Amino acid sequence: MRAVLALFLVDRVHGLGMSSGTATALVGAYLSACYFTALPGGWVADRLLGARRAALLGGVVILLGHVSLALDLGAATVYTGLVLVALGTGLQKPNMTALVGKLFADRDDRERDAAYSNFYASINFGGLVATLLVGWLGVTFGWSIAFGAAAVGMGLSLIVFVLSGGLRSVDDQPARPLTRQETVRLRKWMLLCTCAAVVLVLLATLTGGLTLPHCLTAFTVLAVLVPVGYFVKLLRRTDLGDRGRSGIKAYAWLFASAVVFWCIYDLAASNVQLFASEHVDMMGLPVTWQAAMNPVLIILLAGVLAVVWQRVSVSAPAKFATGLLLCGVSFLLLSVAAARAVGDVRISLLWLVGLYFLQTLGELFLSPTGLSLSHKLAPAGMGSQLAGLFFLSASAGDAIGGQVASRLDGVSLYSTLGTLAVLVGLGMALATPRIRALIES
Repeated sequence: MRAVLALFLVDRVHGLGMSSGTATALVGAYLSACYFTALPGGWVADRLLGARRAALLGGVVILLGHVSLALDLGAATVYTGLVLVALGTGLQKPNMTALVGKLFADRDDRERDAAYSNFYASINFGGLVATLLVGWLGVTFGWSIAFGAAAVGMGLSLIVFVLSGGLRSVDDQPARPLTRQETVRLRKWMLLCTCAAVVLVLLATLTGGLTLPHCLTAFTVLAVLVPVGYFVKLLRRTDLGDRGRSGIKAYAWLFASAVVFWCIYDLAASNVQLFASEHVDMMGLPVTWQAAMNPVLIILLAGVLAVVWQRVSVSAPAKFATGLLLCGVSFLLLSVAAARAVGDVRISLLWLVGLYFLQTLGELFLSPTGLSLSHKLAPAGMGSQLAGLFFLSASAGDAIGGQVASRLDGVSLYSTLGTLAVLVGLGMALATPRIRALIES
């Protein structure tokens, strides 16, 4: 999906024919929604289904989303498919992460960090194969064939998931099942939200405000407000205790820095992809294959870092600061490349190799650490939900990054976001002792 979606959206012959700015904003919103739904997906596991059943249901919904995209019946099936993939991903992401946490619940922090790094590598091996295959199919045979191949791949992964003996051995009961009173309140809340959503859609339609740009902007606001509200709710919990409250405060600082990281990182699926198609000499390779550099580098580097984390103790705030600095420098590097790509000039593919190397290394410092910390700092019975909360940092970052990239482009975009990430990374480095004290207090 990441390899072909932006190219499909801007294709005026076989796609939707969007402008690059609108396509970038839509891809950002789609990626944001994939992470945004992780919080309710974690809640469903903790309170209703259990992590394994929730992840399995998510895979089925993703499969249906890819089928909808492959139908190629116009914008309606495209938007339906994107919504289904986002909903299914929200059920899968936090709960697959929580399952890793359960498998390594009795290990120390170093072993758990290493396990998450290896988990990251296995995901990206599948991502590498999918990117190469789906990207090649899309460029060679058409976008609907590419989306259909993604559906077949998800079907095969579901078979492997169901047959996995190790996962079947994990306790899959909801951590805190809903009481009867909570079930009644939930039904009333869902009915109220449904009615409110219908009223808002009707009002927007009657006033002419139901446009794609307005919807994308509204979603960006929602993606920022929800995690803020969730942190406020967490800190107000009476059963949290002083130590738990200190941990959540530290987690909030790390969360905010991660938002800046994802603003840059996930533009690889939209703005950077379109930049590569217009300004990079791909040396005869399909343009979609530039996206494969990230999973290749993760596979090469994740195992190395997993060994390093077992032997060297580096605090979570220091890892976050390093990840931000690396990501910021990657966009400053790309701003230099963009300044050279004037008119019909095409820059060397090595510029993108440098970009992805820095971003991937930054990701491996920041993302597995955030997932591991989610498990460590989670209040009792909220392991999946706090993993989902960490994914909301990517949701907010993707939505904001998509909006920024729809208004800025080229050198101005890359230098602005790159400088921001470097400054925030330096700030995190200075605040590391204070944040580490909050985590350990």
